[in-house]
Amino acid sequence: MTRTPRRDSIDRFIETALPLFPMLDPEVEAAVDRMSKIVKHIDRLTERTVSAFGLNTGEFRLLLKLRQAPEQRASAGELAERLSLSTGAMTNRLDGLEEAALIERTRDPADRRSVHVTITDKGIEVLARAVDAQAEEEKKLLGALSPQDQVRLNNLLRQLMLAAEDAKAGLGLKPV
Repeated sequence: MTRTPRRDSIDRFIETALPLFPMLDPEVEAAVDRMSKIVKHIDRLTERTVSAFGLNTGEFRLLLKLRQAPEQRASAGELAERLSLSTGAMTNRLDGLEEAALIERTRDPADRRSVHVTITDKGIEVLARAVDAQAEEEKKLLGALSPQDQVRLNNLLRQLMLAAEDAKAGLGLKPV
C-alpha cells in the first residue's frame, strides 16, 4: 500500500491556480513558490533568533559582512554597496550598532569624507553567539531531511544558484 504524500499550502495553491493559468508548469511554480516561502520562513526565524542578542536581521547581516572583511574593517560606502542599502539607511544602521558598542567608526585621515567601520571585540562576541544560535535553528529546519538528502538539496540549489549568477552576469549585474 503506497501512502499519498502530505500536501502543503503550495500544493493547494497550485491546485487552485492551474485552472486559472493553465500555461503554468505546476512543478516549476511549486518549486519557486516553495523556495520563496522557505526563504520568508528563514528570514522570520533569523529575526526572532538574532533579536535575543539585541540585533535585527539587517544589523546581523552588516556585522557578518564586516566580520568577513579584510581586517574586519570596511568603509561605510563599501558596506552600503555590499548590502544594497542607501547611504542614509546605512548611517541609521551604523548609528544603532555604534550605540550598542558593536562597531566603531573613524574618519579616513586621507579623505575626511570617508568613514571606516570596524567591528569591536564586543561585536565579534555578540555576532558569534548569534551565528551559533541561528545555525542551531537552521539545523533543526534542515533536520527534516536525511544527511544524504541535505547533500542532494545543496547540489540542486548550487545548480540553480549558478544559473542565476550566470544570468545576472549576462545582464551586467553584480551577484548578490
